[in-house]
Amino acid sequence: MIELTTTKGALDDAAKQRLAAELSTLALELEAAPLARFGDVAHMQALAWCFVNEQDVFVGGERHPKPIYRVTITIPEGAPGVFGPLAERGRDKLVKRVTAAVLAAEGTESIMIEAHRVWVLLRQITNGHWGAFGEVVTLPELAAYGLISDQPGSKTDRMRQAAMDSIGAVSST
Repeated sequence: MIELTTTKGALDDAAKQRLAAELSTLALELEAAPLARFGDVAHMQALAWCFVNEQDVFVGGERHPKPIYRVTITIPEGAPGVFGPLAERGRDKLVKRVTAAVLAAEGTESIMIEAHRVWVLLRQITNGHWGAFGEVVTLPELAAYGLISDQPGSKTDRMRQAAMDSIGAVSST
């Protein structure tokens, strides 16, 4: 799950949609790395939601002359690419790539003075504290969902089919 909060009017609709797609792919690419690559996998993209919130933003009590961005990425506790054994490098890579993507969406170079306006918050959810498909979903179930390491008709197989049917309904309208 990704939440992009920014100043009202910072990005046009096309830029918001492109950025949401890029942020979703970045999070999926790095979340399970190096064990799996989920960036362009349809059943994983079906769970990669990006909420875009535009609102008044103040810096030190004042309006900033340029847009301000906060990107919160919520990832399962123990995700190997961000919180696992290679955690520090994975987090650093994710923050750098997200910052660059946000600035590119507004047409700005990714340099430190501009990057000051982009904060990336990585939040991990404890195993057993994810709720999806109307029930609690555990980290092993999320792994089975992603890696398709489950049995036909299992809970995670049914979840994957429901997600794909749902996005099929969205993309066909």
